[in-house]
Amino acid sequence: MVHQQTLRLQGADNFRSLKGMVARCGRRIGGDALLRADQLHSLTAEDWQALQRLGLRTVCDLRSAGERDRYPNRVPDPAIEQLHLEVLGDVRADPRVAAMLADNPQTEDARGMMLEVYRQLPGLLAPLLPALFKLFTEGKGSVLIHCTAGKDRTGVAVMLLLHALGVSAEHILDDYLRSARRFSQLNAGRQEAISHAVSRMAGRSVSEAALDAVLDARPEYLNAAYAVIESEYGGLDRYLQRFSGLSSAGFQTLRDTLLVA
Repeated sequence: MVHQQTLRLQGADNFRSLKGMVARCGRRIGGDALLRADQLHSLTAEDWQALQRLGLRTVCDLRSAGERDRYPNRVPDPAIEQLHLEVLGDVRADPRVAAMLADNPQTEDARGMMLEVYRQLPGLLAPLLPALFKLFTEGKGSVLIHCTAGKDRTGVAVMLLLHALGVSAEHILDDYLRSARRFSQLNAGRQEAISHAVSRMAGRSVSEAALDAVLDARPEYLNAAYAVIESEYGGLDRYLQRFSGLSSAGFQTLRDTLLVA
């Protein structure tokens, strides 16, 4: 798979352009139209300038209002639109799931929580997809999709877009796995943000091993989302036909807009 890391940002740990990803038809994502990242509150002025050189026109923020208030994006240029597609009801705010961690904040509970997060994400993202897909069919410059870690909400949203473009599940998984992190790899600010979020959810501090399970990008996590889409919605194609807001002509426009020979 050709996959270009066009740029490293000083203030984001999990940023990349999906330029160069190959679809099954043989075409590939031609430009930097589809960007993905973790939270953006630490981006420097140089980082924002670099993103503007990539053609950034829209920041698509999947975080909750509480997350945005605590870590605001501070987009420096009013010409860059901010679209808040809040993933409401993220399972991590569900007290029953938080109880899994609170009762025994160890690795296995964190893994169970993450599997449940991914089972719920297809349903939580469904009402947001028309607005998300519309950004790409209109072809108005680059779109940066992000959340807090750039892995779970962003990971499933990007998986849906890539599937619609005809990228294979194998290549989608390869890209997803690039978001895996360990707690010890994060800088102090990111460690604080992640441990605050997870501890607040669990009602107590949790072990580093549990944090590692939350930060990891595991095939079984993404597969949990695929399994729900298969069992509850009849597979990815039917799910996208139902929720993307696109007709078959719209899907063709999406591919023609983002893919090049």
